[in-house]
Amino acid sequence: MLSSVLMACGIGPLQKAPLEPAPDMFGITDRSAEQYLARAEQAPEPDAFSWRVLAIRAWLQQGNVAAAEPQLERLRQQATLAQRPLLTLLEGATALAAGNTGLAGQRLAAVDTKALAPGAAGYYLLLQANRFEQQQQPIDAAKMLIERHDTLAGQEQNAGLERIYQLLTQASPLALRQAQNDGNSEAVNGWLRLMAILNDTHAQPGQRRWQLQSWRKAYPNHPGHRYLSDSAEAAARLDAYQPAHIAVLLPLGGQLAEQADAIRNGMLSAHQGQASRLSFFDTNGRDMARLYQDIQQAGVDFILGPLLKENIDALTSLDPALPVFALNRPAHQPVLPHRYYFSLSPEAEAAEAAYHMWEQGHHQPLVFAPGNELGRRVAAEFNSQWQQLSGQQARLAYFNNQQSIESDVRRALNSGNPAVAGAGVIRGSSEVALPAGPIDSVFMVSNTTETRFILPYFDFVRDSRAARLPTYVTSRSYVPGGEPPMSELNGLQLADMPWLFGGAPQLMEEVETLWPTVGSSWLRLFAFGYDALTLIPQLTQLREGAPPVPALSGLLSLGEDGVVQRRLQWMEYRDGEWQSGNEQPVPGE
Repeated sequence: MLSSVLMACGIGPLQKAPLEPAPDMFGITDRSAEQYLARAEQAPEPDAFSWRVLAIRAWLQQGNVAAAEPQLERLRQQATLAQRPLLTLLEGATALAAGNTGLAGQRLAAVDTKALAPGAAGYYLLLQANRFEQQQQPIDAAKMLIERHDTLAGQEQNAGLERIYQLLTQASPLALRQAQNDGNSEAVNGWLRLMAILNDTHAQPGQRRWQLQSWRKAYPNHPGHRYLSDSAEAAARLDAYQPAHIAVLLPLGGQLAEQADAIRNGMLSAHQGQASRLSFFDTNGRDMARLYQDIQQAGVDFILGPLLKENIDALTSLDPALPVFALNRPAHQPVLPHRYYFSLSPEAEAAEAAYHMWEQGHHQPLVFAPGNELGRRVAAEFNSQWQQLSGQQARLAYFNNQQSIESDVRRALNSGNPAVAGAGVIRGSSEVALPAGPIDSVFMVSNTTETRFILPYFDFVRDSRAARLPTYVTSRSYVPGGEPPMSELNGLQLADMPWLFGGAPQLMEEVETLWPTVGSSWLRLFAFGYDALTLIPQLTQLREGAPPVPALSGLLSLGEDGVVQRRLQWMEYRDGEWQSGNEQPVPGE
């Protein structure tokens, strides 16, 4: 009757209010648990499931576990197979709200995180963070929140950052450094590295400035930038190093004591007249962590060394709060603004030889190297550099001993003909063009004795009447000038330090007076130490593209990776002397 009256008045039948769709069950809980539950009673599945999850979460946030458990049990009875991972997640949350972190850890460990939608995955990380915080593990809690950060937006994201910061302020610099590892995400390591710097109340202002500069360069888009002060932000430019106290790390005892002594004497010679202080620390048999503690206690503000690769790796793992200029190139070289590497490696000399031979207009070089590990490593470095320059491989061949040298040379010279190429020749890959055409030059990876023995065989096998192929060697084949002429070496081209070819004659005179019996190997190490110390104030400018520096060991420049590059001086052997028409500028001239 009422409906007909309403229709006669032009009023239609009463309509039910539309049901509200269920929001993200792991989004923000901004209503009471009772309101969520009321929606669940009205909604069909699967929305009813989502409303009940929200009700359970709201009760757990209030610590009302008793109210949440009956609803959780109801969900257990109704859940589909796809919904069961969410129940495990809620069981972990319930245990956590009850203060049972052990059970919470077990339930959360059972969650198949790969099966979780983004919202549920974010909730899982939040629960883990809460669990770690209850267990007094602030670093682990912060790591969970850092991984959750990108799933948030707006005010939630800002609140998350504040909580990360507050958690990490509780940790010591040592604990934060130890927590950094390759298994972490870049965001996590960025936070740990930043907070290790900010939490170190004992760091000198200069050290902190260098560390923050390094961090800014390594993590330019990291959210932690908001916690740097204006003065720290203004420290983006890398100032020249002017250290007051330099720690030099060398193996002063043991088998390498003589080599370390040559490097130390070079540094001491370069240090004359400087106001800074040098302290030498013996790395032989020392634990690097304890040695680093000694360095910090000594008030050092710059580290020069170590020399051995394993010691460099050990020091790097400590994430030192100081600039480090390592005296070698380890396999792992973190690219950071305050990490530098300098070495006299045979591989670097091989790359220099490839570059020089390309500049000389050669197109088909033969690399002739001993078949041992060093020979193959150096040959591979030459080949790598040659491929970058020419787009094709060099020909690589190896020799074994004096008895087989003639056959090894013959095989090497025939390496361009696949029908006669021997097994000792490395073939090209399908990704790089194979060598084509006759060999037009030779790079020999050999020492002085090997070079003198092998060169005549190249002349004999080819034809003693033919002009010798342009042949290039590096410092391992150096022969001091002034010795009786060796006609078999005439025309040989060698790359070595300008220092050995008359560079800085006054310094050489002083060295020969103090150490009259030393040989060329000792002199190279002396120059290495001399150059390493004198480069320190120029490192930042070189890294930013300043012109190369003429030095004892070569023309020195610096790559963006912090590795010192050396251009050597090329000389030609003529009747007992090394001569050149294109000498590079050297210091002291």
